[in-house]
Amino acid sequence: MLVRLPKITSDFETAFNAWWAAQTDDFRSTHDELEHRRGFKAGFTAGRKKTSRRYTFMTGKMKITIWAADVGSARALAVKEADRRFREYGLNPPKAGWSLRLLGNRGS
Repeated sequence: MLVRLPKITSDFETAFNAWWAAQTDDFRSTHDELEHRRGFKAGFTAGRKKTSRRYTFMTGKMKITIWAADVGSARALAVKEADRRFREYGLNPPKAGWSLRLLGNRGS
């Protein structure tokens, strides 16, 4: 018996498809969908995270980007992400903890 599962689309895909379908045929024929998809995704992502800022940390050679409300919570999330990445390779995180260096922050 063949069971067909419904295609799972993200909120972004649904929003972009609705926006693209709302454009005129002339617009769609003269513009590249992939370029507009990239621009739409950037705006969609930033719009969904109005209360968050993007923080980028560096520890060793590993760069970690986190969306959070403030630096303290971003640092805590970056530590969890660094631990997760290390465990993914079967390694234990350093016992002394991570030395995170803030590279920059962007957002509202």
